[in-house]
Amino acid sequence: MSGYRFLIVLTLLLTACVAPSTPAPSPTPATLRGEEVNGRLLFSRSGGIWLWEGRTARQLIAPPASQAAFDPDGERIVFVIARAGASDLVVADRAGAIVTRLTRNDPPAPPGSLERVYAAMWALYPTWLPDGSGILAAAQAAPPTGDPPADAPLAIFRYDLAGQRQPIFADPNAHLGRAVALPNGNLIVTRTPLGSEGQQQLYQIVDGRATPLPGAPAPAYDPTLSPDGRWLVFAVTINGGSDLYALPSDGGSATRLTDFGTARSPVFSPDGSMLAFLAIPPGGHGFDLYLTEVTVANEGLQIGTPRRISTDFAINADAGLSWAKP
Repeated sequence: MSGYRFLIVLTLLLTACVAPSTPAPSPTPATLRGEEVNGRLLFSRSGGIWLWEGRTARQLIAPPASQAAFDPDGERIVFVIARAGASDLVVADRAGAIVTRLTRNDPPAPPGSLERVYAAMWALYPTWLPDGSGILAAAQAAPPTGDPPADAPLAIFRYDLAGQRQPIFADPNAHLGRAVALPNGNLIVTRTPLGSEGQQQLYQIVDGRATPLPGAPAPAYDPTLSPDGRWLVFAVTINGGSDLYALPSDGGSATRLTDFGTARSPVFSPDGSMLAFLAIPPGGHGFDLYLTEVTVANEGLQIGTPRRISTDFAINADAGLSWAKP
């Protein structure tokens, strides 16, 4: 999707269902049952953030909330609150209680107005730094400009826990999306050229320079890193669908892992022995959760036979998954 369409479509979608700027109290949804998960797994559905623990999934953070990520210790959660013309980064404790807001993107114009479109400000796809000292996110450096509003590329920023942000990398010709930080300080980011229709690529950022990740197919998105930092797993668009591939984190030869045609949003278990991802099952009407074993052989990273562990959960695939220890 082009940057222009990204801003306009997202603004209109959010304006059509205006939500409060903080998660509001709501009746507690019924818990959901499925197969057992070892640890705590976050996902988004029905506008809120859910926690799968053991055999039970329950709402942890009420709407509007999505794109949740555990910190390296599993004690804090960063997530996104989205509303008409803006989104913010919020940190909660492991129980889902808000600790602090990192951003306050609050356009002064009324919802539904063209002025709101011009003033739109987004912060999206947060992830923790490996040492838990801060958060990486894709955000705007300034509101969109032009008539009608033109591209305002999303750049990568580092946020400390007081909400102070530092620019890490910007590309005037592309949106930068979901990112992962490698143990050596380098980044892998999803880059979408302005004006393209979903032609996402995985780029590596080394010493302030961005280059395509060697061996990564394209279009590619939803990158996740193994706990030891050696492997990337990500989604690749194939014939209008998507499946998962694995690649050494410094580039190399990519290996196809799945053959679903709908697989995306992978995440490793904390010990690296399992992989969770989302896919639409045959005859299904939304994304469900799958688990599979992970092994590393001479040929590279491999998985076992995936097993579906949820039924008709309708999980928000773009919001991703996050997995922490019990």
